[in-house]
Amino acid sequence: MVRFKDLEVHGKISQKKPNKLNNMKNSILITFILALFFTSCGDIPFDTSEKGGLMMATDDKTIIIENLAKAYTEGNFDMAKDYFAEEGVHYVNNDEYTNDEIVAGYNFHSLLYDEIEHLTPWVTTMYYNDGSIYTNQWAEWTGKSKITGEVQTNNFHCWWKWEGDKIISTACYFDTTDIDKEAALYAEQSQ
Repeated sequence: MVRFKDLEVHGKISQKKPNKLNNMKNSILITFILALFFTSCGDIPFDTSEKGGLMMATDDKTIIIENLAKAYTEGNFDMAKDYFAEEGVHYVNNDEYTNDEIVAGYNFHSLLYDEIEHLTPWVTTMYYNDGSIYTNQWAEWTGKSKITGEVQTNNFHCWWKWEGDKIISTACYFDTTDIDKEAALYAEQSQ
């Protein structure tokens, strides 16, 4: 154990003066270590091509799409109208829809199914170098038929094209077989 009196040299406490050379060496060493750390994390070069860009998972646009997905699963996709451009064009597979048609179509799903969920959703927004912005959404959709009680699942992918703070176009790709059958059963029961 070092005692206070052991530090005394000729009756005075030894005081080491700061060494500017050691401080500079430490600064250079820290800078080198940080540079090495950051360059080792950058093994993937930034793509400067037109279709390269930056992908975000926590930006405002991604959060908006996550909120729209939540509204859809709750049976109220009407809030999408707040984000759609006036003349928005929307696609399900290759079929084209207006804003009102796509909102009504997605809301119709809640008449067919209970317990609609997006399992393991993946949503990111891509800011392309050419200026275009798309939010991409992947998930496994699941819902319980209100008519048969059968639980159905379906994988889907959607993209949402942005212009400023408005969505000018969307496209969703999924197998519509089960939904078409469910809609036919619903129409049959509604007669």
